[in-house]
Amino acid sequence: MLLLVLSACSPPVAAPERPTGPLDLEQARQYVLELVNADRRREGLPPVERDPVAESAAQQHAEDMAHLGFTAHWGSDGSVPEERYTRAGGQHFVQENAACFFDGLVRPLDPEPQLAASLLELIQGSFMAEVPPNDGHRRNILGATHTGLGIGLAQPAESAQPCMAQEFTDVRGQYEPLPRTARVGQVVRVAGELAEPVRFGGVGLSRIEPRKKLTTKHLNSTSSYPIPAPYQSYFPEGFQTPKPVQLVGRKFSIELPLSDRKRPGRYGVSIWGIYPDSGERLVMVSLRIIDVR
Repeated sequence: MLLLVLSACSPPVAAPERPTGPLDLEQARQYVLELVNADRRREGLPPVERDPVAESAAQQHAEDMAHLGFTAHWGSDGSVPEERYTRAGGQHFVQENAACFFDGLVRPLDPEPQLAASLLELIQGSFMAEVPPNDGHRRNILGATHTGLGIGLAQPAESAQPCMAQEFTDVRGQYEPLPRTARVGQVVRVAGELAEPVRFGGVGLSRIEPRKKLTTKHLNSTSSYPIPAPYQSYFPEGFQTPKPVQLVGRKFSIELPLSDRKRPGRYGVSIWGIYPDSGERLVMVSLRIIDVR
């Protein structure tokens, strides 16, 4: 006896219709957004929206890579993703995908590029074709907490090959401004309010070395960028913490000195939240950089 078992399933997600002809920068960004959201829909994830602040940071990085011939999460000025995002005015959490050249050749950029949809598809497809454990770009595209995306695209003047930077953002609250620069030991106020459904978890301070210019040879030797772990974390009353974070409803605040053993550097101010399905695990929802001298 043949037993036929039928299972219900959702209809397949169609790929976006490929535009005809070359795309200007705005059209190309919109098409990349459609490609990303189609990949997210296939995994049952909500779409992301264009994030103009993250887009500014992404465009800077795409142009830097395309002009100097490298692919990295570090910039030629030594900047890192959250630093470029902070410079652009970002106050949330950003994670980056990047694709460009590896030859170190300096190329003039096309100020008004015409981009091929098929080549944008190839870059997005290469991200999605990654397999564990080397699937960081794919996992970033499919990050369940992402709400926004900044898309940077650049193309050399005499080449049809585009370079791409994707900056995914998690907008989960509003935060009081932080200074862009500070002195070692300066006290800053870290405060804000998280939005439902995220609960406040804690505040962290991290540090990396002061920024310095990097060669394309060095940049092309890097493969990934691990977000720096806090050297000190702070939690609300009731938790073991060097200083409690004041928590009133959904609003939090704390004043902290920027001093990791009195060393200058780039200090990361992170805010951590707890999602309903995270099992009380802390998840970063904001990371801003202060240049401490």
